[in-house]
Amino acid sequence: MDDDHCFPPPLNGPRKSLRPAKRAREHGNRDGGGGPPPPTRTHTNTYKSRGAPTTTMFNKILAAVDGSEPSTHALHVAAQLAKEQKAELHITTAVPPLPAIAVEGFSPEYLPTYQTELEEAMQKALDQAAEETRRTHPKLKVVTHIKNGRPSKIISETAAETDADLIVLGSRGASGIISWVLGSVAREVADSCTVPVLVVKDRRYCEK
Repeated sequence: MDDDHCFPPPLNGPRKSLRPAKRAREHGNRDGGGGPPPPTRTHTNTYKSRGAPTTTMFNKILAAVDGSEPSTHALHVAAQLAKEQKAELHITTAVPPLPAIAVEGFSPEYLPTYQTELEEAMQKALDQAAEETRRTHPKLKVVTHIKNGRPSKIISETAAETDADLIVLGSRGASGIISWVLGSVAREVADSCTVPVLVVKDRRYCEK
């Protein structure tokens, strides 16, 4: 018998890799093979694979304003989101019917004048919101809408007419021209719409 077959190979001889499959997969990914690369997160609302086109969640975003600070804060969030998503931004406001705002002692003869002044004030608030948004985001497409009626109904109708993918509301509007961006409006809009509703809360008002 040959004595060379009686002893194991030297310890310092060549060693086989214990994980050839794993190394092959790693080299395959680096060389362009071995399956698709893992997805890469670009920002909070967009996912894409390396080399793949960006997929957006929202194409049209509707923000409701009433001139109050909370609604303005919500509009800023909506505008930033629209910019990131390369979406259209629609800004809407509603002129509430007089019975909802009339108070005791309010003379009927003043109602038409008050209604006209209210419409002018809401239009001014809408124009200012749109102007500020266009100035802050010059490349963003901004469209405005104003109608007479119950705020929740107007918001829902405008969302359907514009084919909005997302509705953005403020949490409260006590300091605005007319206080209608309230929790009840947000709930009514959420119940009546089939698109997501984002209620933006300002911490300053939550702590009160």
